Amino acid sequence: MVKKEFMKGFAAFVAGLVFLLCSQTIPAKEYPTKPITLVVPSGPGSATDLLMRAVTSVAADYLGQPILVKLVPGGGGAIGCELAAKAPSDGYTLLAGSSSWSTGLPAIEGRSRGLEDFVPVCRINYSPTILIARVDAPFKTFKQMMEWVKGNPGKMTVSSPGPWTPPDVVWKYLMKITGSSFKIVPFQGGGDATVALLGGHVDAGTAIPSMAMPYRGTGKMTFLLLLDEKRHPDFPDVPTSAEENLDRIINTLGCAWRGILVPKGTSAAVVESLAIGFKKMSEDKSVQSLLQKSGEKIYYLGPGEFRKVWESEYDAYKELGKLYKK
Repeated sequence: MVKKEFMKGFAAFVAGLVFLLCSQTIPAKEYPTKPITLVVPSGPGSATDLLMRAVTSVAADYLGQPILVKLVPGGGGAIGCELAAKAPSDGYTLLAGSSSWSTGLPAIEGRSRGLEDFVPVCRINYSPTILIARVDAPFKTFKQMMEWVKGNPGKMTVSSPGPWTPPDVVWKYLMKITGSSFKIVPFQGGGDATVALLGGHVDAGTAIPSMAMPYRGTGKMTFLLLLDEKRHPDFPDVPTSAEENLDRIINTLGCAWRGILVPKGTSAAVVESLAIGFKKMSEDKSVQSLLQKSGEKIYYLGPGEFRKVWESEYDAYKELGKLYKK
């Protein structure tokens, strides 16, 4: 009788243990069980749109489910950010984050959604800013430009693809640290700003390497300065801000990163699964080939490293906001 009761108790213990183990492992294995939506807060053909479509084209191979890109332009990216922030924190709605709508707008203007609303999954890449000028501008180097500006206060016109975007804050920061003045002309995006420079409607502007690639060696624009610590492999003749002894904060302000964010409250297990999946997608040979043609490069950072970079950038933008509002 005792032996029989013992065997019943032992069987119940084993059954309970098996249930407990299964209940702890099944959720992680099940994610994802359906397609994932990636909100891109910009219009079709933007640098962020093209990058995200290239990377997620192989999502099913590494996550077991496709990632569907949903374009939600408007408000400088704020509308898409708002939509993603209010989505369930279950890993099925992601945001294509960027320096513009994930840092600039929330840190300085207090609109859009940023560091307090999202969990960083990974940085996919970043694009340093290149200062450019029209070919017939009265300067050919960065030093010559700053000397001309000081001798002709208020006369130089520069293009901006939007308020508190990396190019916009770079020009504002340059004015403050040099005590110079020039006119910032806003445009609806980087493409329009570049067209304006090529047409001679502004004296100077900015471009990221992928946008500048088609004009390399054509003589249609002058490349003045790369805002980075090291020279870019595709633009080896363009000097860096480090060589000009500019404050390193300008590199942070001029860095246009793109990464994956999820709504606050998303579990660590889901974040880890996504981070691993996006790393594999970024390393895929077909993705690398697509990006190479467009001039983009992968500079992947995992959740922890990405958070540090994002927090540092946030601090830099807040300081700029204080400086500019004085």
